[in-house]
Amino acid sequence: MGRRASGFTLIELIIVMIVIFTLAAVIAPRFSDFFPSFQVKKSTEHLLGWARKARADAAITGFRQRLILDSKNRKFWLEYEARPMKEPGKFTMLSGAWGEEQLPEGVDFEQVDVSESTGAPVTGSSGGDVKILEFRPDGSSTEATVILSNDNGDRLTVRVEGATSKVYIKAAEDEHK
Repeated sequence: MGRRASGFTLIELIIVMIVIFTLAAVIAPRFSDFFPSFQVKKSTEHLLGWARKARADAAITGFRQRLILDSKNRKFWLEYEARPMKEPGKFTMLSGAWGEEQLPEGVDFEQVDVSESTGAPVTGSSGGDVKILEFRPDGSSTEATVILSNDNGDRLTVRVEGATSKVYIKAAEDEHK
């Protein structure tokens, strides 16, 4: 009788590797919430997405859009000027997925600098340190620097350029400490 060599076939190894990679792809994003640096990065990218949506909506709709940052309550949300001709300066908070968003536990607005103040009332504001980034249909916006950080010293900056309303992320500089 012939003896079969012990070990795994190539097909068995490939199947095991597929299972491992599939599990890793499903489980790894869940673990990212446990690492504070990932939370800062994820929150910064999320804020960047909201700012870019406000910028795009202002250009597409022709209505002013605002990104409201509430440092004290660690929240942000979008508003738009629904009827600029009949009710100028009256903004309405977006609903659904673009409604109020809470920063994850441990992530804070370390610094929010805006170049101008609009003076218009903020929908849903409960006081605190509220800053407004306005995006206009002409492609301009409020110049702003927003730094998100955690207690471990992880920091990222969202920058908004006023003249072009370009929005981007850069590593936070130590000069702000």
